[in-house]
Amino acid sequence: MEKRAFVEDLRMVFCSLGAGVRRYAARRHLDASTLTRYLKGDRIPQWDFVATLIADLREIGSPITVEAEQRIRELHREALRSNKPASKKQKLEDQLAAADEEARRKRAHAQVLEEALLDRVQRLTHVEARCHGLVVELEQQTLAHQAEVDVWQGEYEDLGRECDELQQEINDLKEVLAVTQAELIAAENHCHMLESQLETVQGLWQEAVGASSLMAALEATDRSASVPELVTVVSDLELRTQRAMASELVTSVSKSRPVAEVAALLAGLDGAGLGAHAKAALPVLVLTRTISDLGSLTAELDRLGLVECAAEVLQAAVELHTAQDVVAFASALELNRLTEHVVVLLGAFCATRPVPDVLEAVTALAPTSVGGLLTQGLRSAAVERSASDIVELSRGLGAAGWGSLTDELQAAAVAARPATDVTEIIESLSRHGLLQDADFVFDSAQSRSTGHLVALVSALRMVRNHVAAAAVLQRAARTRRPGDIAGLINDLHATGNQKLACDVLIEAAASRSPQDFLAVLGALDEGHRELDWVLNHAARTSSANDAALLFRAVDGVALAEQAELVLTCTLKERPTGHAGHFLSILHRSGTAALEERALLARARAMPPTAVASLALALASADLDEQLDVVLRGGGAEREAAEIAIMLRQMERADSQNAPMSGRIFDRLVCVFLALWQVEDLARLVLDLQAASLSLHAATLVQRASAHHKGAFTSSLHRERTKNEQKVLSTRFWRRERAGGGRSVRIPPAGGTSAEAGPGENRRGRHRRTQGS
Repeated sequence: MEKRAFVEDLRMVFCSLGAGVRRYAARRHLDASTLTRYLKGDRIPQWDFVATLIADLREIGSPITVEAEQRIRELHREALRSNKPASKKQKLEDQLAAADEEARRKRAHAQVLEEALLDRVQRLTHVEARCHGLVVELEQQTLAHQAEVDVWQGEYEDLGRECDELQQEINDLKEVLAVTQAELIAAENHCHMLESQLETVQGLWQEAVGASSLMAALEATDRSASVPELVTVVSDLELRTQRAMASELVTSVSKSRPVAEVAALLAGLDGAGLGAHAKAALPVLVLTRTISDLGSLTAELDRLGLVECAAEVLQAAVELHTAQDVVAFASALELNRLTEHVVVLLGAFCATRPVPDVLEAVTALAPTSVGGLLTQGLRSAAVERSASDIVELSRGLGAAGWGSLTDELQAAAVAARPATDVTEIIESLSRHGLLQDADFVFDSAQSRSTGHLVALVSALRMVRNHVAAAAVLQRAARTRRPGDIAGLINDLHATGNQKLACDVLIEAAASRSPQDFLAVLGALDEGHRELDWVLNHAARTSSANDAALLFRAVDGVALAEQAELVLTCTLKERPTGHAGHFLSILHRSGTAALEERALLARARAMPPTAVASLALALASADLDEQLDVVLRGGGAEREAAEIAIMLRQMERADSQNAPMSGRIFDRLVCVFLALWQVEDLARLVLDLQAASLSLHAATLVQRASAHHKGAFTSSLHRERTKNEQKVLSTRFWRRERAGGGRSVRIPPAGGTSAEAGPGENRRGRHRRTQGS
């Protein structure tokens, strides 16, 4: 009985295909006789054959229902069970089919898990990239500071080793000195003994020969010899290796002879190659002669071309004379019209003597005619002296009321010293309460090259004076030429100060005219191709106000591509709240990018994930009109698959703020209801359910049902059932002949096609279908 029922249903399914036995056998590479035996019931086919028939029926657009397929499977199983040899095989096939169904279910679940895993991996990659950027920036700053620490540590270690070596040398020298002092005492005693013996012998010899001593001759020469004779005597003494005596003779002559003769003697000695004796005599000459004589002597030496001797006189005066004597010497030189020598004298004095001496000399010279040359002397001090000395000089000059000299000193220091020294001077002046002087130095330092500005900013940041560093960059962005601003940005970028480079660009955008700002951007793009980089970095790191300012400035100079870069980077890289604040600022300023036409074009061109980010940003800024435009172009005009991607991305990005994504979907539903027909809405509901967005589908069903009433419900029902095939329908169980209009009914199961009526057969089949 089971076999006959199965064969009847098998024939019905086969007849629904509309193909003959031989044609179908040829299509599936079967023996026609085998197929005939299957349809007559002489042989029970394998389930693969039945499954192939059902699949072929589905391909031609007339699929059977799941219930009918299940019924045929059960009849096949019962038919095989009645056929004992095949029952075990069928059982195995059923087990294989169940295992295959379980495998497909597991495969679908694995695909869902793979999608979730891919999403988490992408999010992890993004977060790791941001973390890596922060780590790189931290490492760059650490390396910059560590390099400076290493330099100072190296210098500290070198100084420590040098101190140890010097201490060892001191100890060794102390030991040698003790030994040498003992030897000196012995040598002195021996010299005294020899001197006594020499005096005795010399007295006896003088009495014997009646001749004068050599010293007597030299004394006579000192008193009466002319300059050429003196030069000759010194030369003879040099030849006799009596160099000390020759130097003593020159010194003695220099102390007593007129200035003109002294100058002539020094010139003669220099011409005879005996300049060393002349230089040896100069320190004593400077100490013993009057200041007036020194001025005249320097003038004579300058006239005779003895530059080195004149320099020795100036150096000795700086080293040996008091501040008052140096002041008098400078006046004497000025009287002799030796202005250049006065500048050298004052420069050496201000650069080497203690600060109190310098202040004393400045106080004495400032009211005189030489006071105008003090500025040049102070410039030497600004170059040579330490930063602490410069601050001390500034305090002393300021207390004495010489503000102009203070400005000259500080300006010269700023022009000649490195940025670290300038920073130290500023900090020291501030600590001592000289705030005006500190401001003056700070202002003067900003007039140097852009390279010096970068070094100055780095030095200020090292001492944690970030406010002053920002003021330097702000002033440069406001006052420098566009080319200098571009160079400053490039230098900051090259030294690892990317954030500061962006700050300079933003300040230029805020404070300069559109023409100047366009020139800055042109110089950046032309010089080192840094424009896109700095705009991208500024959009990723700046505040929403600064990013909006930069966008408006770039858009205002008609650089549409660069403005789009700032806008896209801000919306893509920054958090939703930041992007929303950015868009809110642009909306208040009336930016054309947020107008309906521009937003609609942007939404149509964006991928679904970018549309989700833009929609969240607009929602956070309460820009509902703009949000509706984006939802229309990026949602209502898209395919269902893209809408599903957008909704998933929106939920994922809005995980901490679920009400926002829900509010956006509510507005999206409003757009759907306004633009779509009920048939489209019904299809969208099914697509959302297929994409596992059941909550969204339920919300859409509720809103559409309330809006379109029964029309939507009917359309949704038609969409859900349009592909279902009714087991008892005429369409499924009957077919039209190819050549005529008469329908042919397939005999029912049980062999009662001639006796039973149509209604009875349908009812019996219906009962079997429900039971299955």
